Amino acid sequence: MIKGNIAKLPKLRLTLREFNELLEYSASYPTGTRPGKRWKRLDGAHDHGFIRSGGKPAWMIGEYDPTAPSDDEIDAMKKRGETPPKDIKINWYRPVIALKAADCVRHD
Repeated sequence: MIKGNIAKLPKLRLTLREFNELLEYSASYPTGTRPGKRWKRLDGAHDHGFIRSGGKPAWMIGEYDPTAPSDDEIDAMKKRGETPPKDIKINWYRPVIALKAADCVRHD
């Protein structure tokens, strides 16, 4: 996938809860290509050659393009005799976890 180039991806700010609630698809893609659907991927985690050569798996966020037509819009396009798109673009992001200071409690 993007192995080793995660830092070049655009950032996506998430709370820790938002990140944890995303389903993980590190070895596949989610079914149902709903525009705007997001998931997390530990990129490189299943590439043994990458890991053996010193590669470090890294988290990234996938998102089916939110500007793609919805199922209803595709149905309307078909009724009008238009050819709907066959593929949906996937946007990739580097997750940045936003923490509130109150959530960062020191235990001395």
